Amino acid sequence: MMKRYSILFAAIAAIMSFGSCQKDTIKSYSVENCAVNFESRTNTFSLKGISDDKIRLNIPVKLVGPPVEYDREITVEVKDSSAVLGRDFTIVSSVISADTMRGAIEIEVNKLTEDVSERACVLYIKPNDSFRAGVPDYQKTIVKWTELYARPTEGVWRYWFLYICPAYSQNLHRLIVEEFGLDAERYTLGQSYVKNDPTLIFKSPTWWYSADRQFRESVSAHDAEHPDDPYRHSADYELFKSYTIPVGEGQKAEGTPPTILETLRNL
Repeated sequence: MMKRYSILFAAIAAIMSFGSCQKDTIKSYSVENCAVNFESRTNTFSLKGISDDKIRLNIPVKLVGPPVEYDREITVEVKDSSAVLGRDFTIVSSVISADTMRGAIEIEVNKLTEDVSERACVLYIKPNDSFRAGVPDYQKTIVKWTELYARPTEGVWRYWFLYICPAYSQNLHRLIVEEFGLDAERYTLGQSYVKNDPTLIFKSPTWWYSADRQFRESVSAHDAEHPDDPYRHSADYELFKSYTIPVGEGQKAEGTPPTILETLRNL
C-alpha cells in the first residue's frame, strides 16, 4: 500500500513539475516583442456630403504588448492599390502614441471627381526597430473612400449594431440619416472612442434606447401606409453576428433582401 502511495505522489510531483516547467517557457510580451495589428481588414469611409478638397481618414491599429512612455512610429507600405500614393492620397502619420494601446494610420485623400465614385488603397504594416511582425491576417487592410454611404467606423457602427440593427445596407444608412440627421454618423456610446476621435459625439444609453424605439416606429408607420412598398435593404445588405466582423464577411441575402423592419432590434 505504501509503495502504491509513493508511486502516486511521485506521479503527482512529476506532473506539477512539468506544469511548472511549461509555465516557465511562457514569457509575457516585452517592449522588444511588441507588434501592431490593424483592427479591421477593411476600412470604408463615406465622403458623402463632404465638400472639402482634402479629407483626413484615420485607420485604427492596436498594440500587442506593453505601452511605453514615448511615441513609436509604424512602418507602412502601400501595394496593390488602385489609388496612387502622392496623387490620390498621402500618408500623414502612423504612430502609437506614448502610454496608449491604440493608434492610427492617418491618410489624407483628395476629393473624388465626378467620374470617380470610389478609390481604394492597400496598406501593409512592416516590421521595424519598434515592432516585430504581428498577426498575418491583420498586417494588411483595404482602405476605401466613396461617395456612396458606407458602414461607419467601429465607434459608431458598434452602437448601430447593438441598438438599432445587426444588419447594414446603404438603404438602412440613408434612413438613419434622414431620421436623426447627418450627425448620426458620429454618435457613439463609447467614451474611449471619443477620446481617440474627438469628431465623435457621445450619446447616453437612454438616447440609444429612445432612438431604437423612434426608428422602429418610423419604419413601421411607413410600411403600414405602403404595404406594397415597405422599406427594404439594398443589394449590399449584410447581416453580422458581431460588430467586429468586417464589411464583406457578413451573411448576404439569398434573393431579394429583407425588409428593414424585420431586421431591426426590439429592445
